[in-house]
Amino acid sequence: MEEDKKSTAVQPEEAPKPKPRRRKAASPQPAADTPPAPTDSAAPPAADGQTTKKPAASPKKPRAKKNTKTTKTAKPKTPKAAKTAKKSPADETPERKAPAQESPVPAAPELAEPKSESKPEPPEIPAREDAAAPTVPDVPSTPELPEPAERAEPAVTEPEPTADAPAADDTPAAEAPPEAAAADTAVTDTPEQTGDVPAEDAAEPSGLVFSDDLANDKALAAEAARMANISRTAQLSIAQIMAGLEENPAPSAGPAPAPEAPQHDSAGDDEDDEPQDTIPQALGRGVFGMFKWLLLVVLFVLIIAGGGVAWLYRSATPDMLPEVKVTFDGQELAPTAYKWHVPVVGSFFRRTYAETLNSSPVVLEDAISDASPDIIVTPSDYSTQLTITDADKETVYEGSVTAFRSYLFAENGTFDAKLVVTASDSAAEDRSSVTGTETWQFRFTVSIKPSITLCTPTVQQGSVAAVRVGSTMSRTEPTLTGPLESTGFVRAANGWICYLPIPWNAETGNTELTVTADGYTETLTLSVRAASYSYKDYSAKSQLTSPYIGADDAPDAVLRLLTTDGGEIQWAVGGFVQPFLDSFDTPLLYGMTEYVGRSYSERSTNYGYGGRTSTNVVIKPKKSKDSMIVPASGHVLLAEDLGGSYGYTVVIDHGAGLRSIFYGLTALDVEAGDDVKQGQLLGTSGRTVVAELRIGTVPINPLLVWRGQCDGLKYY
Repeated sequence: MEEDKKSTAVQPEEAPKPKPRRRKAASPQPAADTPPAPTDSAAPPAADGQTTKKPAASPKKPRAKKNTKTTKTAKPKTPKAAKTAKKSPADETPERKAPAQESPVPAAPELAEPKSESKPEPPEIPAREDAAAPTVPDVPSTPELPEPAERAEPAVTEPEPTADAPAADDTPAAEAPPEAAAADTAVTDTPEQTGDVPAEDAAEPSGLVFSDDLANDKALAAEAARMANISRTAQLSIAQIMAGLEENPAPSAGPAPAPEAPQHDSAGDDEDDEPQDTIPQALGRGVFGMFKWLLLVVLFVLIIAGGGVAWLYRSATPDMLPEVKVTFDGQELAPTAYKWHVPVVGSFFRRTYAETLNSSPVVLEDAISDASPDIIVTPSDYSTQLTITDADKETVYEGSVTAFRSYLFAENGTFDAKLVVTASDSAAEDRSSVTGTETWQFRFTVSIKPSITLCTPTVQQGSVAAVRVGSTMSRTEPTLTGPLESTGFVRAANGWICYLPIPWNAETGNTELTVTADGYTETLTLSVRAASYSYKDYSAKSQLTSPYIGADDAPDAVLRLLTTDGGEIQWAVGGFVQPFLDSFDTPLLYGMTEYVGRSYSERSTNYGYGGRTSTNVVIKPKKSKDSMIVPASGHVLLAEDLGGSYGYTVVIDHGAGLRSIFYGLTALDVEAGDDVKQGQLLGTSGRTVVAELRIGTVPINPLLVWRGQCDGLKYY
């Protein structure tokens, strides 16, 4: 029996020796009178591995509760005790198997003797020194089987004092009397003890050796009850310490383990320890997650859009460029530069094609021979800007192609032109159409050949031929040379015009006329045909028509006026009319020849000498002193009485060298310098009036003009 008791007091070989503690004055306890009895309840475990139950608690239980309260106050002061308490059972198992004889227990000199005389402390108890080694009072239990090596925790290698030493110094429970110290190692295995004590604490040997002389049943019961209370208090303290350090106690390794202590899920504890997110934090995390998602979506969309734009960009080929054609005076022009923007993504993104084909202007081979050349742009819905400069770099035209159609070049020469065709978004109906510009630069020479036209290819004697010359670039008057006399060219509506009087005796047949304008010379052929004239034969000179004024019989006052330059054409409005409102007789016609004393044969062949031919018309009104009117509008050059056979004479200039001359008036209603209109009252005629019409100095047939039978004067 002694050997069994000694086997329960096995001291760990590696436990350090605790420091001596100072004994505090203990309050008198009723249990001190009872000497510590040998703890029979700390008998070795039964053969079946179960521990014997302790007897019921003695009436000293209230005192044990007092000790429990003092022990609970020491919970927060044992951080190092937790490290020692977690010693692996694997490290403690070899110590428990060592025999009690080989590990003698040293005496505990630091523990004071109880003051009770009735129950003296046995001198052989050395358990107080070992009592300080364990972390907390251990509860004897059944021998534990070693756990597998992989579950054993590494032993604490620090040479730190065990958990009981600081606990004994800091808490009143450590100042218990020797009976309490002896009872710490003799705790029976009760259900309420084993449920909260870790396996490593249960396996810790008590280190106490009881004497056979102190085996008293009553003392054992009291001591067992007190030890149960102390053990329960220690277990509660250890459970609180372990919960504070978030450590799980190691499971007991016995074949019949005690009820397990409440296990704590470390993962659950970690989750519970994590702080809960506040509403702003949760919203911020959600917004950030949504932002990342949106960023990924945008990135994905951008990648797809970029691929589509790249494909569309490659699809915008030069074949999509517009084809614009430009012709100038019938000559097609080649562009010198272009810059087009082909739509890739509507009007937001375009591909540009730009190239300069020729840095210098293109020179046209053919000269421009028209004062108003045509320029055509196809298609015509583009906006255009045309600029033309002369050799001195002065701008002669700037505007659109449409307005250029009415422009006339003022002179010949070399000109530079620049045409810009523009297609813009504002002008295009479709905003996705091609926009940009195309440029043409060209150089051309204006060498305009004026038009020269013979208005009357065939004329009769005594009539008028007309030659028209178009607009000239040099603005100089054209010239005409030939056998016919003329007053020269005068300004007309579309250029120049020249009237050629054909004398009554002009040579019939073709006549060559040479016209020169703007350096161009052209030869015209005029055909003159013979007119049908009449003649008269008289036996005496007294029978001749009087008054008679021949071509060479005109007074000097009239001849001087015939050599002056003519003014603008004024008969263009209204033409000519005969100067009398009533009918009249013409005793002498234009081109009629009067003979005196011609033979019969001469008369029959209308051949002879000595006759006179009239170059004017002698008019005899139906009544004397008949009123005369102005045959055509003009300007009065002369209106006076020249005396003799001339009488009152009036000279009217109708323009272009054409003048009307009236002799033999008895009264005048106009004066020199007056501008008269057709039909205006001219004066009063005498018994006869001589009417003459001349172009320059050459008389023409007035009846043809008055009656509208002179084709040449119809051109003006």
